[in-house]
Amino acid sequence: MKTLVWLASYPKSGNTWVRLFLTAYCAHDHCELDINDIDVSLHAGNRDLFDRVIGLEASELTPAEIDRYRPAVYRQLAIEAEEPLFLKVHDCWRHNADDAAIFPGEATAAAIYIVRDPRGVAPSFASHYNLSLDAAIERMAKVEFGIAARTDRLSSQIHQRIGSWSQHVTSWLDQGELPIHLVRYEDLHAAPEETFARILQAAGLAMEPDRLAAALASSRFERLQAQEVQTGFKERRAGSPAFFRRGQAESWREELTEAQVERIIAVHGSVMQRLGYLAPEERNADAN
Repeated sequence: MKTLVWLASYPKSGNTWVRLFLTAYCAHDHCELDINDIDVSLHAGNRDLFDRVIGLEASELTPAEIDRYRPAVYRQLAIEAEEPLFLKVHDCWRHNADDAAIFPGEATAAAIYIVRDPRGVAPSFASHYNLSLDAAIERMAKVEFGIAARTDRLSSQIHQRIGSWSQHVTSWLDQGELPIHLVRYEDLHAAPEETFARILQAAGLAMEPDRLAAALASSRFERLQAQEVQTGFKERRAGSPAFFRRGQAESWREELTEAQVERIIAVHGSVMQRLGYLAPEERNADAN
């Protein structure tokens, strides 16, 4: 029953890139990767998935009631799956009101947590949600931040509690109920073969060098960008100029002001330092 592999991340941290790589790697026909063939229902927050599995309309439930049912949804998916099932997750890791883990350990084979320097997240987050950089930085610091939280319209996703960037990271890394494999977005760029190979190993998939090379070629960021320009991408939000924006590990150096960098470090510096994004002297210099 331990068949679920969670692909967890704060929004705009490289989750979709990893999903597309895995789609290419697991494809049996090895055809050219089509970014719009990715199964959007394989998202832990997908409303249609919840409704189908649980047999209830999420629109008739409160967020707390939905959270009570979510562990049962994922246990059933694990029972139905005949091979590792990859599910995208943006929620922070947590228990529901019944003290049950939203993402049950008994259904989980592995959790792959994809993290990105918050200085790199901010410009992409701003573009995706059609915000100014200052507004994006502010939202990334809010512990009450969530997805599909509005009640005046029906979203394709159920409500997901996200929290601040730091809160999200520590919620997954510091829980002790699921095995965690940490992946840094920056390492996906700097050492793609080694980093993606470790993802396959963590997910329990056999690593075949030829398939790995083909999947890496199919999911190169430049190729994903080109496809989006030609055909569009169904996961791009209305108002966002592009989903696959720049795909560079340190483009924030050209996009953020010194004051904006200082604001990010002031809020998230301790977690950034923990993850190797900030040397102690950099954090101390900023504090002074």
